[in-house]
Amino acid sequence: MKSESSQTSRQFILPIILTIITIVLGLLSFHAVFPDYPFWRKLYYTFQLFSMESGDRFYENGSQPSGITVVFNIARFLAIATLFITIALAILSVLRYRYFMSRMKLMKGHTILCGLGDVGRAFAKNLPDKGRLVIVEKNTGNEDLQKLKKDGARIVEANALDTIVLKSTGIHRARFLLASTGDDFDNLTIINYALDHVKVKEHGEGNIILVANILSRNLKMSVLEEWKRRIDPNDCLLKKRLAAFYETAIKIQAKEGQDNEADRLKNELAEARQALIAYNPSEEPVVGAFGVVKLFNVSQLAARFIFLQYPPDRFRSITKVDDPAMKVLILGWSEIGEELFKLCVQNCHFINRKKTSITLVYPHTEQIESKLGSRFRQVDQVVDFQPIQQNPLYLTSRFLLDHGLVQPDIVYICSREDRYQVSYCTKARELFGEKVAIVRPFYKNVILWKETNITNIFSFNILEKVCNIDNMAGESLDKRAVMVHHHWLKQAVSDYIDTAEKALANGRNIPEPKPTLVPWYLLDEEIHDDNRSVVDHLNVKLRSTGQLSDPAYYDCPEKSNINYGFLNDNTWVENLAEMEHRRWSANKYLYGWNPGKERNVLLREHESLKDYSELDDSTRNYDREQIKRMKDLLG
Repeated sequence: MKSESSQTSRQFILPIILTIITIVLGLLSFHAVFPDYPFWRKLYYTFQLFSMESGDRFYENGSQPSGITVVFNIARFLAIATLFITIALAILSVLRYRYFMSRMKLMKGHTILCGLGDVGRAFAKNLPDKGRLVIVEKNTGNEDLQKLKKDGARIVEANALDTIVLKSTGIHRARFLLASTGDDFDNLTIINYALDHVKVKEHGEGNIILVANILSRNLKMSVLEEWKRRIDPNDCLLKKRLAAFYETAIKIQAKEGQDNEADRLKNELAEARQALIAYNPSEEPVVGAFGVVKLFNVSQLAARFIFLQYPPDRFRSITKVDDPAMKVLILGWSEIGEELFKLCVQNCHFINRKKTSITLVYPHTEQIESKLGSRFRQVDQVVDFQPIQQNPLYLTSRFLLDHGLVQPDIVYICSREDRYQVSYCTKARELFGEKVAIVRPFYKNVILWKETNITNIFSFNILEKVCNIDNMAGESLDKRAVMVHHHWLKQAVSDYIDTAEKALANGRNIPEPKPTLVPWYLLDEEIHDDNRSVVDHLNVKLRSTGQLSDPAYYDCPEKSNINYGFLNDNTWVENLAEMEHRRWSANKYLYGWNPGKERNVLLREHESLKDYSELDDSTRNYDREQIKRMKDLLG
């Protein structure tokens, strides 16, 4: 393990220079005295100067000329000085290292960053107090290490998978640990080690927060599902209260007519009912690894930022039923591009009732079609998706005309590399001029981009936009989605109580609580995505009514001057309710659901997956109520 290695290397430059000078002067001296000796023997005599043994051999042939004698004496005493200087510097280096490590062990409330790749670099830049940052990076040639060190960060040049290294960084007293090595399994290994060696306090209060970037969405979901299975149902307050209510109701039904226990069970049911009514989702303690570990996918964060700030209807609003369909053009493909495509499928449902057109231009669309076809099998039900196998650099006006791409509403540049981001953007600007908005994110700070927006080109470093502690550990992009789920949860619990009590009074089977009646952290990713979509689509709905015209309020619409008068207009409510149904249907289709006569979770069939006009009135009323609650959801 090395720390402060660059400074250590520099401090040994002087002994190295002195050693070279000593060897050169020694060779010259012994060559003058013993011209017939072989070179290796003279070199051996010279090296012996460092052990103070070969000085007398210089005078074996008698006295030497004064010039040669001076050169020899300089070499002899320089060898001794070099030896002592080297020993002194080595001791100082060890002492400095021990002092450095001792100071690091005494740090408190600091942040440990494991891996200084693109994500780690952006995170470190966004961290305001570099003096409380410890970076563990094995690549000693990383050009950003010295800059961060000058800013006050402490650098440990080592492999973060080394448990001794992590322990020495003061992990027991740190506030955050971020694993961003670029390898999912390495990141999980680091988190696993930290979990094993950090004492987790009750309910996660005051714990270190362990954060890891997991590039594979499937791996992330699998890990979260594994953690859910390890949680005792009794550890979840809501599950415990629902189980108590349900089991008591079953006992009352089973013991009907036995008066000796009827009163006691009725009292228990009343207590369980009261506990459920008093339940506050925001006060539910987070248990297990969920209270300490935050897994994020940087591509998801990046795509949500892009879609939130630069949605297609930012540049052409759709407020009328007869407005043309939205046209989205994606040039290139990447993990961020895939997540952005998914967000467009989920949320690009406007009041014009027309399918959004999404065209992908990429040299290897056959691979993308296969992947999207297996993952999003029903995507054609909600958008018109057109993949075109073509290098974006070779697009021509004739090609655009033949494929109906003369005037898209927005162009998203989605390559994996900055050089292609620039090239594709240049080609798009050449073809569309300033008439079409071009969104061009970058990954590194290079000369090819500027933060300023040039007319219709929106350019920014996407990693620096999203790689901060609020997004990665605080999950700030999900906070409104969590509130939406809490809002639904309170109502759903109340509805379940009413349904169960009616079933009990009428002698019918008492239904078990729905599996979605759980806190946010125990929900499936499908429900997470649906709640996120509810939040993201609120902005789309507001813009459809002519509200929220200022992009500055896209991430905080409640602060915008919104006129909610449209909620009193039945026509607007009906149109927005239909938009909401199409949004919900899109999320279901994305997760593999199909239309069916009745709901079947095993077969993933749902009776409401059909056109809004074909729904029964009670289902449409549910969508209408969603619209009427918009103000509450935003507030």
